[in-house]
Order: sequence, then structure tokens, then C-alpha cells
Amino acid sequence: MSEALAAYEAATAPGCVTAPECQDLMTNKLAAAADLKLAMIAKDRNAYVEPIRLVNLAEERADHYGRDNLGAKGNSLAVNQPLQQMVAWFREHAGV
Repeated sequence: MSEALAAYEAATAPGCVTAPECQDLMTNKLAAAADLKLAMIAKDRNAYVEPIRLVNLAEERADHYGRDNLGAKGNSLAVNQPLQQMVAWFREHAGV
């Protein structure tokens, strides 16, 4: 699980400026978040209910706005918000 979290953090590190860069970043973030979700489910679905819910929300928003249109600032912000909340959850629950 810690490997999946580290991979997610690495995928989110670069940041972006242009729409194509933001599209690539959000695509990579969602892929890493999906891998992290699978790791959470495998380890203990009940212990990670909230971060799993947040990844699901991000994926639902990505589908709503179109996964090929995540470079737009409003769309990337809407998708990124629950992912940021997931990271905050891990910081608050470091021992889980």
C-alpha cells in the first residue's frame, strides 16, 4: 500500500502550466489513484472507506467532464479536489 501511495505522490509531483500538460498530469493522477484504490481495497476496504470514496468521486467527475477534457482548469480542479482530500486523509491518518 505504501508503494501505491508513493507512486501516486510521484505522479502528482510535476505540476502543469499548459492545457496539454494538465491533461497528461490529470490522466496520470487518475491512473495512480486507481492503483492506490486497488491497494486500499486489497489491504482493508473498511479502514479506507473515505479515501476510496474520494477516488471514486474523482473518477466520476472525470467521466462527467470527459477524460479527454481534463486539461481545462475548471475540469481539472473539480477532479483534483477529491484527490487532494484523499491525500489530506492519509496525512491525518498516518498510522492506518
